Amino acid sequence: MDIPLGVVMDFEEYYLYSKAYSDIESPEYKKRLEELKPYLTSLMRERGRVLDLACGVGGFSFLLEEMGHEVVGLDISDFLLEKARAYRDTRDSEVEFVKGDARKLPFEGGTFDYVVFLGNSIVHFTPLELNQVFKEVRRVLKPHGLFLLHYNDMRELLPILEGSEVIADGYWVSQIRKDKEEKYFIAVFESPKGKFEVKFNLWGKTAVELLSKLYFVREESIEIKENSYLDVLRRK
Repeated sequence: MDIPLGVVMDFEEYYLYSKAYSDIESPEYKKRLEELKPYLTSLMRERGRVLDLACGVGGFSFLLEEMGHEVVGLDISDFLLEKARAYRDTRDSEVEFVKGDARKLPFEGGTFDYVVFLGNSIVHFTPLELNQVFKEVRRVLKPHGLFLLHYNDMRELLPILEGSEVIADGYWVSQIRKDKEEKYFIAVFESPKGKFEVKFNLWGKTAVELLSKLYFVREESIEIKENSYLDVLRRK
């Protein structure tokens, strides 16, 4: 997919462009699944009802269903949900895909045994917004339910990104522009095909831990790889 020079993309467009987020059958997407599968299997031994928050095209929803769980996938993007349902139609799956806002979940309280929030989706949310997401996750979890939060420490990753590491499909980050208060940054992705910009909210590990502490008890923080974490949180 060629990108015209100087295009500013929102996250939906960014995800659709990147095979790691849009193509379940691609090596890039399968790598994401394989990376987290051993941890999800270990931490979610008891079968239950699972909310896959910001599910995108549904890869983790299908994985969790294969593990024996009843799964609901939620996303705010009509296009990503359309792709998720199309993937569901090609397999023997009963995953329910629902359109909704993570800041105001369309579910009764105490509905889920597990909520998973995977793929560094926290970069979509400002501090006030993520606080509301965590509050809603706590509300829809059953008493002592488990919240699995996967994210990258973007403050530690920024120097790597600024070093023009190749990200995917031949694109690299050629420029990082931070706001004065360092609450967010804009990454310029570039290749011979063109370039585009994406805005990310700037979350570090310490800030995530402090915010989640308001609503959850931290049982474990697993470093999946350098600067990438899976926090195991129990509803207070």
